Parts: sequence; structure tokens; C-alpha cells
Amino acid sequence: MALDPSMAGREYVTQEKLLRDTVERLGKDPVDWLAVQVHLSRLLPSNRTEAKMRIALRMFDQLASAFRSQIFVLSSQDIVVLGKDMRQADIEEVIDKLRTLFKLDPLTFYDYGNESQFYQWYDLGYGYSDFFDICTQLVRLAEERKARPAGPVLDQLTPRSLATALKAVAAIDMGPYIHRQSIVGFPEKNRGTLAFQEFFVSMSDLERAISADTRFVGSRWLFDHLCQMLDLRVLDAVKRLPQACLSKMISLNLNLTSLTTPAFAAFLDWCQGRIGLVVEVQTMDIFNDFAAYFKARDILHARGHRILIDGQTHLSLRMVDPSLFGADLVKLVWTPELPVIIEDASGDSVRHILDTIGMDRLVMSRCDNEKSIIWSLDRGISMFQGRFLDSMMAAVTMSKCEKSGGCTLAQCTQRRGVVSGRTRAECPNPPMVDHQPDIRTGRS
Repeated sequence: MALDPSMAGREYVTQEKLLRDTVERLGKDPVDWLAVQVHLSRLLPSNRTEAKMRIALRMFDQLASAFRSQIFVLSSQDIVVLGKDMRQADIEEVIDKLRTLFKLDPLTFYDYGNESQFYQWYDLGYGYSDFFDICTQLVRLAEERKARPAGPVLDQLTPRSLATALKAVAAIDMGPYIHRQSIVGFPEKNRGTLAFQEFFVSMSDLERAISADTRFVGSRWLFDHLCQMLDLRVLDAVKRLPQACLSKMISLNLNLTSLTTPAFAAFLDWCQGRIGLVVEVQTMDIFNDFAAYFKARDILHARGHRILIDGQTHLSLRMVDPSLFGADLVKLVWTPELPVIIEDASGDSVRHILDTIGMDRLVMSRCDNEKSIIWSLDRGISMFQGRFLDSMMAAVTMSKCEKSGGCTLAQCTQRRGVVSGRTRAECPNPPMVDHQPDIRTGRS
């Protein structure tokens, strides 16, 4: 078959390549540019109908018109929106609408650790190089997808694919997939210091490493079974970490079922005299087994450790009062609309629950800007977690590191967020990657 001369030298242009080329051009001045990737490819097949995909795409029209944003529909069915001066509040508004559209899909209501499986947004001013690397990877995945022959694709966990995933998890080195993120406390007006560090598995990275075809979040119950195996591997991996990687207090996201196993009892023995432990549990897990929760809570308290209820929002607080469960800490998710809701008369019930819990027992999570911290401090909340704090701690670390001249803030932040692997090994001053400096806010 002869080659058509008109096609010679032509390159097949995908949305992924257009995205990468656009982001590459922004490299000279990425400040004020935001991007959000919505992982529609991870939805159940029944929810990825043409009609729903079209509705989802239309939901971004307002962003496109208001901020001259560019929308890229990837070959995987993911959507990436790129815009300048977009506000996080505008992005979250669209995400909330998408959650409503796909409200029956497990992807929209279950996160693992501090990582949303549904979407991810990026501030290119802070993390340009990270996002450009992701765009390059998306191009590669699109090319591989195009080259693969059409065939059946396993879109969600089944009992058979779960068995395969369990074997892979049992054999894989978990170190490169464990991430960490600091929870910063403010014992003084403007000074923040490390309270504890959360260790969690990057499920998206692990998913890609184990199988390009299986999505872990398809069935909640099968996914929970997989997480029980992950819990055992994480406990073992944490015990093997160098002491420098571990702060005096750490937190782990664990299934309630795992907390009554011999492996967890052995882990508590290992913690004794070495580190303090905070176990983070989901509200849904508590409702699935009240007895297991209270038993686990009492076991932790008897050994001098703490339990935290994760993932609370202003919406969930209207339905469930976490103070009823006797947890030591409650993690509240920051959203741009939270100040308006709390300060409005309609937020009386939420304010009452927060007061009942106690502001000193709240951890404000997903703090991606200074406003989230300043507003919370003014209301008595003193513990925080989020990418803005990660960047602040990396910036202070770089100012004290004599070898930081060739590093970017994004690189330092990324290296500090992992416990092993190539990214961490690239740090030119290894002791500083575990440095936990105090930080200061601009609050007067």
C-alpha cells in the first residue's frame, strides 16, 4: 500500500499535545494561571454516556467566557481547563455542579488520604514544572492509547481484577507511592510550627503502576477490601522509613477494620517511645460499624494516641455532629464559600457544631491560599493543612539551604512531599528535605 504523499511529515495532533504546547508557551510567565483536571475517565462506564459528557463540558462555558479560559477534552475523556486570573471559588462552583451531576458515582464522594480522585487543580505560579511534566505524561499516555488495539477495558474493580490488584500490592515496593503532608499549628499569633505529618498513598500513581486498565474506585466495597491490604503495606513501609523522614507525631488514614488486627497492634508496639500516632477515619466508615470505631478509639486512647474524623464539610456538618463520636480532632475542608456560610444567619447550625467540637480540635484542610488561614485564625482555629503551607515551608527551607540556588520552589515542595524515590534523591542537600521550619503569616 503506497503512502499518501499529502500525509508525509504530518503529525497527529491531539488535545494532549495542544495542551502541552500551550503550557510550554506559558513557561516564561506562568503567574496567575490556574489549571484544573477533572478525571471523568474514572467514572463508572454507566455515567460516561455521551449525553452526560456533553452536559459536563457545558458546565465549563461560564469559566471560558468569563476568564477566556481554554478547555481541552482529552482522549481519555478527562477535561482540563486552563485560564488566567481564574478564582478557586469559580472552579469549585463548577466542581460542585459536576458532583451533583454524577452524585451516584463513588468517584465523587470518596477521597483517599488528602487526595481527591475526582479532580486536581494546579497553580502554575507555584507548580509550573510539575504541571508541565503532567502534560508531557498525558501526551505519552494518549499516544499509547492510540497505538493499543481496541479491546475490552476493565473500567472498575471486579472480584477477578481485585485478586490481581491484591497480588500486585502485596509485591510492590510501597515507598515511592507514599506521600506526606504537614499539619501546621499556630501556638502563637503569627508563628506556625509542625504539629504532625500525614502519610498517605498516592492512589493515582499506584493505580497507574499496577494496571493501566483498572480503576480502583469503581466499587466502594471492593475498593475498601483493597485498602485493607494497603493499610498493612503502609504500616510495614512506615516502620522501614529512616528516622529522619518521621516527625515526632504522624497521622495515617486507615480502615476501621485494620485497627483491630494483630498487624496494627504490632505497629502500636513499634510506635511506643518512638512516635505519636493520629489515626484518620472517614465518617462513612464510622456509620458502617459503630462498634469497631469505638473499640478502635479506646485502643488508641489506652496507648496514648489520638483519632481524627476526616473529610468534614459545611454540608456534612448540617447532617452529622462529629462531637458525638468523642474524637480528638476533626478535619474540616476549606472552601471559598465557607466564610459567607458561617457568617450568614443560615450557618447557625454549622457554627453551633463547630463551637461544640471546639476550635482547638479542628484542622482546616486543603488550605491553598493565605485567606483560608487568616480567616480561620481569627475564629480560633489553629491547625492547618494544604498546598499553600507546603509552599511556605519549602520557601523557608530554601532560604536556609546553601545549595538551593539551582532549585525551584516547586521542586523543593515536591521533594519534601515524598519519602523515597527519584524525586527525593534529586535534592542537592538531602538533610534539608526533611527540615521542618517554623513559618509566619502576614496576619497583624
